[in-house]
Amino acid sequence: MSAIDPSLLPWNDAAWSERADNTWQAQLRRQQAWWREERLGLPAGPRVGDGRLVSSMLPSDVDLSINLMWPEAVDAAQNALVALKTEGRPGLIQEERLRRNLLSSQPMCFNLFGYLGAHRHSLLPWARTIQPEAASIEDVRLEWAPATGTLGGSAFDAFVAYRTVGGDHGFIGVEVKYAEDLAAAQRKPASDKYKSPTLTGLWKTGAVERLDKPKLRQFWYNQLLTQVVLSSGDYDEGFSAVVACAADHSAREVTATVAAELAEPAGLRFCSIEDVVASVQGHDDWQARFTDRYLTYAQRA
Repeated sequence: MSAIDPSLLPWNDAAWSERADNTWQAQLRRQQAWWREERLGLPAGPRVGDGRLVSSMLPSDVDLSINLMWPEAVDAAQNALVALKTEGRPGLIQEERLRRNLLSSQPMCFNLFGYLGAHRHSLLPWARTIQPEAASIEDVRLEWAPATGTLGGSAFDAFVAYRTVGGDHGFIGVEVKYAEDLAAAQRKPASDKYKSPTLTGLWKTGAVERLDKPKLRQFWYNQLLTQVVLSSGDYDEGFSAVVACAADHSAREVTATVAAELAEPAGLRFCSIEDVVASVQGHDDWQARFTDRYLTYAQRA
């Protein structure tokens, strides 16, 4: 029997693409359409607003545990929702997206850092790739930002606090990306609240003019949030990390461009999702299922 041509399979059909998708987004949408059909056995769900079926959406009546694949991820999401409502912190969780949007980076973040946050010591090997002196993971929070002093309404997708071998307190503020088009984010020119802190010695001279572009603003603003947290005095050191697929060349390049404008470029790192997953020890079932859902995208090219 001859092998089946992958292009004939339903998740490779043009019907599963969206008109606005770039090549990378179309590949990841096919990945999630494949997951929904082959692993979940569920039909495509309607887009919010107009009811049109979208290959990367789940049906309207699914439980949160379908998109968030582990109890730890569900618990992390519910805790983050409660914290946003009760603590008055910046951040945004769209519950419909969290429950039904397979392609969104937010449910992926809960499936990654939400799960690992419940087993926080498992993140230590990854944290050491950023700070080799990290000795323990003290806390992991999702969709977190300080209650006061932030520059806007955004939050870290994940916030990993650690302690070093010397006893210092540090953190990694994480921005997670999956299929987002960076050029479509933050289209408005930066306001003075973002420009002013970029005129300090933490940034190179002229950085504002070079960073004030649609593709760069989001990672620039995230780095400013890292600097706000560090300036609070609660931590001795802090880093930013962009966590995206290894093949996401746009996220990798934008991270490098923003880091190059820092006086200390090592303060902002690109980390592949694949490397985060590979660094975890003792969670083989989680690794296999997470990889199957999110990281076999090359097979959908």
